[in-house]
Amino acid sequence: MKATCKFSNLSQIPSAESIVKIKKYISLPDGELDIKAGKEYVVYGIEFRDNHPWLYICLDAYEEYPVAIAADFFEISDNRLSKHWKLCFQNIHNKQRTRLVFEEWALDSDFYEKLVDSEPMTIATFAKYRELIDRE
Repeated sequence: MKATCKFSNLSQIPSAESIVKIKKYISLPDGELDIKAGKEYVVYGIEFRDNHPWLYICLDAYEEYPVAIAADFFEISDNRLSKHWKLCFQNIHNKQRTRLVFEEWALDSDFYEKLVDSEPMTIATFAKYRELIDRE
């Protein structure tokens, strides 16, 4: 799956309802994200927050892990789901979490935290799937 950035600032999103949902999860004083309008990003996973999709993308080629950004900022340019994704339901802190991610991520509720903390095995696992998904 690939997505092209439409907006790089929260204030550009036309739906007030979407802005309210997004603000529950991010706090940006000026509303500006580190994404570039017009740039196409590979999607490495999808997470649903309040039944609202967030796309896991890498901001740059050298990033070791993806970040979740609300789908409202993007237009889906290639809607084919990765063959490596699994549908995953988790109950974390009494909240239901639904994701489309690769198996190791789906099975480990702490996978993303380990990735951000630069745990070597987790970094290697993401790098492997990143390469596979990039080739799809």
